[in-house]
Amino acid sequence: MDQDKPTAVLTAAASPHLPQADDSQADISERLQLALDAGAIIGTWVWDIPNDRVTADDRFSRAFGLPADRCRSGIPIADAFSSIHPEDVDRLASDIESAMARGGAFRCEYRVRQDDGCYRWVEANGRAQLNAQGQAIRFPGVLMNIESRKAAEAERDRMSALLRTFTAAVPGVVYAKDLEGRMLIANHGATELIGKPPEFYIGKTDLEFLEDKVQALQVMETDQRIMRAGVAEQVEERVDMPDGSETTWLSAKAPFFNDSGEVIGLIGSSIDVSARKKAETEIKELNRTLEARIAAAVAEREAAEAALRQAQKMEAIGQLTGGIAHDFNNLLAGVLGSLDLIKLRLSQGRIADVERYVSVGYGAAQRAAALTHRLLAFSRRQTLLPVLTDVHLLIADMEELIRRTVGPTVELKVELNAEFSTCLVDQAQVENSLLNLCINSRDALPAGGQILIRTDNQTMAEGAESDHELSPGTYLTITVSDNGTGMSSEALSRAFEPFFTTKPVGSGSGLGLSMVYGFAKQSGGHISIASVVGTGTCVSLQLPYHPTEISCGAIREPGSQITMIGAGQTVLVVDDERTVRLFVSEALSSMGYRVIEAADSQAGLQLLRSDARIDLLVTDIGLPGGLDGRQMAGEGRVCRPELPVLFMTGYAQPPAGDPTASSSATAILVKPFALEALASKINELLNQVGATAESSYAERVS
Repeated sequence: MDQDKPTAVLTAAASPHLPQADDSQADISERLQLALDAGAIIGTWVWDIPNDRVTADDRFSRAFGLPADRCRSGIPIADAFSSIHPEDVDRLASDIESAMARGGAFRCEYRVRQDDGCYRWVEANGRAQLNAQGQAIRFPGVLMNIESRKAAEAERDRMSALLRTFTAAVPGVVYAKDLEGRMLIANHGATELIGKPPEFYIGKTDLEFLEDKVQALQVMETDQRIMRAGVAEQVEERVDMPDGSETTWLSAKAPFFNDSGEVIGLIGSSIDVSARKKAETEIKELNRTLEARIAAAVAEREAAEAALRQAQKMEAIGQLTGGIAHDFNNLLAGVLGSLDLIKLRLSQGRIADVERYVSVGYGAAQRAAALTHRLLAFSRRQTLLPVLTDVHLLIADMEELIRRTVGPTVELKVELNAEFSTCLVDQAQVENSLLNLCINSRDALPAGGQILIRTDNQTMAEGAESDHELSPGTYLTITVSDNGTGMSSEALSRAFEPFFTTKPVGSGSGLGLSMVYGFAKQSGGHISIASVVGTGTCVSLQLPYHPTEISCGAIREPGSQITMIGAGQTVLVVDDERTVRLFVSEALSSMGYRVIEAADSQAGLQLLRSDARIDLLVTDIGLPGGLDGRQMAGEGRVCRPELPVLFMTGYAQPPAGDPTASSSATAILVKPFALEALASKINELLNQVGATAESSYAERVS
């Protein structure tokens, strides 16, 4: 490529030499305004085009790897181009030439060589100023660092590829389409339904690959309506099978949004309900002959079927989200563990095996973990960590945070009236639930208003007057009320449905209230809503009171230092996920332990029954091999009664009556977890076993 081409183009576009005006003050003002408008600035410049002199600040010189004194006094444009990536030079020159020809705004992304010799992405924003003859005479602008954004885009593409792989493994019919209705991805169930290989229908619309064109047009019309409205629907569709039979499919379809809240396509899943539809048709035929006699029975049957369908739908969503979250947490545990190990290697000065940068992946893993926790909450399969908590103290600690969150236009009042305020709950979930409810109230107060947080005690009695949603006993009721816009009866009836939201597209996930509902039910409580349009909304969260007084303490944040606690003890690690096994084994080895691995429960049990030394068992709860982690640990303790066990889990909780759950030498670690959390749990378990052994020895001696 001709390196002189950009300079030649820009020089030709400039007018003849003109006297330079004294505009230093204007330069300063203009740079300041551009910086304020643009945000994260890493440099500003002004190009005097007639004199071919670019003056820039020190940040610009650092970004381009140029001497600061030369940039302050002015350099030719060709000197600045020398730092630009060769593949970006022609495109940048073309964009500058276009801006100079028309005048006005200019924006371009390109790579610049830094002092360390590496190229990093920047975005240039400027404005070409023309004189009365239409010639470009001045070109000021700012420079922004977009390296993180470019890395995030690459990570997004990688996650899209992972999504395609994941979708192909999901049972049933699952697919995704673009805005024009072209099939983007689909699983094997979709291939079986269409009766053609993927290469036949991928990239095509229903009208192009379905033989029944009327049917295809109906499907495409439904898809377009859902994408235009931006609201999920459940529809029944008639489908002609490859063998010539006609079936009815129940399809759940939802718009697919990008990070900016724009609809970019549609995702859907379908199940065959032909048998149910056939049965309903037969029942209707029978009802025509017996209409007068069984009208009341038909009404009851239809109501029961509606309730059953709703229950089945909610249960299906809970099972689906629980499974997805479990798989994602397995992946995240490996990602976060790898990052922790790299940090550990760096702290030890062992950098030979650190070969790639993982900061972007770490951030993506944390966001994925936050999503899975929300999914697990409304599916009621999250692993809670309940502790005795004084909810009054917790609310008081959160009051300032809530005030800042709702903003100055909203008046926040707090009335802590409950006499009994201790509950056995997960502190983080209580905080998250309270913050979610206050944010919902704030969003219902667009012009400002009042939010009241109030606590009271409520006693549920036994007998006919008891509340079927709550067991008899005393409850702490946390009420969050506002005088905002209120909710319609239709919105109120669907408030706890997953993914239902009344907020604009892109402003809410529809998981907030579902998450609070799942947490309340899992904690033995309940949540209810009362609302009047134009008057306001009142949400009541009821949690079982625990009769022990205790102050809630701050939740300890993971630190950055890992304590080497191992003393040569042998740890058996059992997990079917290879990445998790690798992370845990490497971590334990680095702490000074000897590690034995097993990939399923049968291999793990065989080692437990052997005469090999095993000081600690670390196992996943969900395992292949005929036994889950709890059952394997129980069998292992038949021959090793004092064996301490650390369970790792993405969503499961030990059921009531589980013998391993009540043992003092048992602990649970929720995936994904930090390396320090793993070390802390293991240290705690081995210390307990050591203390028990010393106590037993002291008793024998005495």
